[in-house]
Order: sequence, then C-alpha cells, then structure tokens
Amino acid sequence: MSFLEVALANMPAPTESTPGTKIIQPRRHKGRVVVWEDLSVNHMDAIDQATTPDELRSILGQIFGMSDHRDNLKNGVLMDLFVYTILHARRQNFNKEQTSAFFSIVKRTHAVCVETPFGNVQECYNYFTELLLCHGTKRPPFSVDLFDADQVRNITDYVVNTYFRHFKLYKYVFTPKVQLDLTMKYVGIPETPQPEEEEQKEEEQAGPDAEAAEQQEEPQEEVPPTEPEKTEETEPEVESPRKKELRSLIQSQLASQVKELRQSVDEQLKINDQVLTQKLAALGEGESSKGGRTSSRGGKRK
Repeated sequence: MSFLEVALANMPAPTESTPGTKIIQPRRHKGRVVVWEDLSVNHMDAIDQATTPDELRSILGQIFGMSDHRDNLKNGVLMDLFVYTILHARRQNFNKEQTSAFFSIVKRTHAVCVETPFGNVQECYNYFTELLLCHGTKRPPFSVDLFDADQVRNITDYVVNTYFRHFKLYKYVFTPKVQLDLTMKYVGIPETPQPEEEEQKEEEQAGPDAEAAEQQEEPQEEVPPTEPEKTEETEPEVESPRKKELRSLIQSQLASQVKELRQSVDEQLKINDQVLTQKLAALGEGESSKGGRTSSRGGKRK
C-alpha cells in the first residue's frame, strides 16, 4: 500500500473553502524549459549521495521544507511523489540534468493539478506534454534536446500510469471542498428573511409580557352560542395595477389570435365553397353534353 492510499484512509474530510474567496478556474499553462529550477547542481550532488529511500526523504525534506512529512499527511503524499520520481530517474540511468528536468516536470504538473478544485485533467495533461516537448526537441531558446524519443516515451508512460491514474486522489487530498451558495433575487419582490431572523423578531415582539400573560390566563368554559353566527362575506380581492395590465394584455393577445383564426377559417371555407361549386358546374356540363349526344343519335335512327 502506497503512502497516498494510507493518507487517504487516515485523512479527514477535505476542508471547505471560505465564503467569498475567489476560486481559480481551469486555465491553460504554457510550457518552458525548467532545467535546474527546482533541483540545482548542489541539490543533485546531495541526492546522489543518498543510498536508501529514508536518506532521500530527509534530503528532499531539507530542500523543500517538508521535514514534518511523517506527521503532515499532505507533505507525506507529496514526499512520496518526489521520492518515487527520483527513484524512477535512477532506474532509467538519467544524468543529473535529466533528473532535474524530469523532477521539475512532475512537480509543476502537480502544481497545476492542485491550483483549482475543479476538474482540469485535460489542461494538466496538455501542460505536461508541452513541458516534455520543451526538453525533447532542439529549438533554443524555447526547447532543448535533453531526452531522446525512447526516454520521452518512457516518461510519458510512467507519469500516465502513476500520476494521472491517481489524478482524482491527488485532487481530493490537496484541494478544498467547494459548495455552491445560490441566491436568487426577483425585481419588485422583497427579499424573504431567513428563518432565524423571523424567529428572533417574533421573540422580540412578544417579550416577557407575553410569557406573563400566558401564565395568568385561565381556562374558560365554553358557552354555547345562543344565536347562529353570521358568516362574513368575503370581500372581493382588489387587483393590483400590474395584474390588471397583465390581464388586459393577455385578453388583447387572445382576441387578436382568435380574430386571425376566424379569418383563416372563413378564407378556407370560401376556398372550399369555390372548389365545390366548380366541381358541381363541371358535373352539370358533363351531363348536358351526354344528353345532347343521345338525342342526336336517336334522330338519326328514325
């Protein structure tokens, strides 16, 4: 079990972000040459002298100020990432310059991952590939040919299978929990007070007099009513000017639509009547022509 899994098992829930703080959105980062920026030549000399992982952890703890990596779980996870990066560079027989560049590529990719609690795996991977290309092609001063094609392929496979495979776990450990506090405001409608504020106002209005009055009240016997109670007629609700305006607008729109519908129906009926009359006229002409033919034929036979 890796230190990352142990830390996740023992780590409490992620801290929530304080209200009002500006959260960084996922953004694009431009890669550049990072050789000797995080690990200098002196640092690499000290790292090469470490023969065990514990010695390597103590040296990296002194370099990056993470001496409490055994007690601080976040620093422990980060130390685990740094140590395994150095060990992989040793297995691939990288020189000091290559090890420093490889270490900085992993470290800066992790920094982009944890700068925002939102998902930015695509931005992180693009930044990682740009950093790797800056150290795999000769185009000074923008890039140097520090790694050959096989080494670039090996570094890509290692980072994808180790770091990006546990991308969400690193995001969970190093980024705060974000909660959405949504407030909606409507124009012309007063804001509704919070439930706590309403309770406080009711208590202030009631005061100690209400409590004393409740204590002095005695239960009274209910007296049956001698006369039937008269039901009060409910007064018609007075419409506000906005409601009247809205009602008139709806009525005018409905009236115009009904008018248009009637006109279209009338036009369709007229068209249907014209078609029907034309068909009837055509039928009448056909019958008259047939009758004339039969009469002419009969005259010839006589």
